[in-house]
Amino acid sequence: RLLVPCPNQRMGLGANQDRWVPNPALRSRKHMRMFRFLGSLMGASVRTGSAMELDLASFVWKSLVGENCTIGDLEAVDEQFGQEIAMLRTASASSEQWNALGTTWRIRGVSGRRVSLRAGPGDSAAPVAYQEREGYIAAYIAYRLGECAVPIAAIREGFFEVVPKLVLPLLTWRELESRVCGNAMIDTQALRSITEHNLPGKEKHPLAVKFWSVVEGFTNDDRAALLAFAWGRRRLPPGNKGGMHLKLEILHGRGDEALPEAHTCFFAIDIPNYSTEEVLRQKLLYA
Repeated sequence: RLLVPCPNQRMGLGANQDRWVPNPALRSRKHMRMFRFLGSLMGASVRTGSAMELDLASFVWKSLVGENCTIGDLEAVDEQFGQEIAMLRTASASSEQWNALGTTWRIRGVSGRRVSLRAGPGDSAAPVAYQEREGYIAAYIAYRLGECAVPIAAIREGFFEVVPKLVLPLLTWRELESRVCGNAMIDTQALRSITEHNLPGKEKHPLAVKFWSVVEGFTNDDRAALLAFAWGRRRLPPGNKGGMHLKLEILHGRGDEALPEAHTCFFAIDIPNYSTEEVLRQKLLYA
């Protein structure tokens, strides 16, 4: 696969479990063309304002705009890596602690694949000597920081086929992510401003009043899930350049026992005229 789940997603640990990373094992000419094409799609998204559902790790976005990546960026999507480095540094205090770890030159990469840090001759499964500990830790971190450099460079090349090279240095990594994918923070007022209330009385209809009261009380993750239910995407395009409008309609003939119905092709939700806000809230969260 061109993109692989980040370690946190793969192991069900920590935060940012929705993030993906380029597959560092793919190095053929064919795969480089595929990565460049992905970069071209990202550039087209910036040019047209049509957001992509592309939740990449922060170190990927930082690399694309030329910002320095840190061990914190790796830990954000690989909690186990951060714990392992902390354990290695603690064990560096004495040869007894270090030797008890049984650390070898084979490490786990971002995709879970085992690789060797030993470039020269020697058994990669051999233990790392105590006097080699500092070089080993530094090499481990350096490898992980640069592990995805080749596919990221190809993505960058493809991006520049669509967007001028002068653009990226002007953006922070968060700004680039927002322009490609849309804003991860979903503002209720922004969502409300692009909503068509196909209801008697429009926004003043009791169902609309209850709906926006419920959405206002949602967490951002809840609002993202609501968007995914209605549209198949978890973000709004930046500035709504695509001209999309959420459509709210009453689902007639249904009561409190029924669930809302979504039409993702049309960015629409049909909602029964629920008796209370709490019923509406529970049904939206369940749906």
